[in-house]
Amino acid sequence: MSVLFLRSTIAAFLFLTLAACGTLIAPYDDTFDQGLNKFSDDTAKLLASASAGAAEQSYGSKETTAYYASAYNLLDRLDARAQLSRTSIACPANEALKATIPDPMTLPAGYEKYDCREVQLYIVRSFVRQLEADHKSGGALSRAEAKISGGQLQRAILGAIQVFLINKPSK
Repeated sequence: MSVLFLRSTIAAFLFLTLAACGTLIAPYDDTFDQGLNKFSDDTAKLLASASAGAAEQSYGSKETTAYYASAYNLLDRLDARAQLSRTSIACPANEALKATIPDPMTLPAGYEKYDCREVQLYIVRSFVRQLEADHKSGGALSRAEAKISGGQLQRAILGAIQVFLINKPSK
C-alpha cells in the first residue's frame, strides 16, 4: 500500500469522523473561517508559483519564508483561540491522530482533550510540516511534491473549514 494512498485514506476517515462532530464544536467564529480561507488562497498561490518555477520554488526564497512564517503564525493564533473556547466533550477522532502522525510521540500533551476544531487544526499543521519538509529537501519544491503534498494540505484546509462551518448560523 502506498504512503499516498494511506495518507489519503486516513485523511478521508478523519474528515468523515470530524463531520459527525457537529455537537462537539463550539459556536461559529468567523475568525476561523476567514483565516482558513485566506490561508487556502495563500497556499494555492505558493503552489502555483512553485510549480511554474517562480521564486517560491526555492525553499530559501523570501516568499517561501514569508509563507511558512505566516502559516505557522495563523495556526498558532487559531490554536490558541480554539483552546480558549474548547468544548467540554473531546472529539472522537482524537485516537485517530495516532494513525495520522508518523511519530505519535510528537503529539502534544493533552491532545486527548482536543475538541474537533483543535484536532482539525493539528491535522492542517501536520500537512504544513510535510509540505515544508518536502520543500526543504533538496532546497526546492518539485511539481510532483507541490501536487501531492500541496494537494493534501489543501484538502486538510478544506476539511477544517467544513468543520468550522458546521455551527455557522443561517442568515
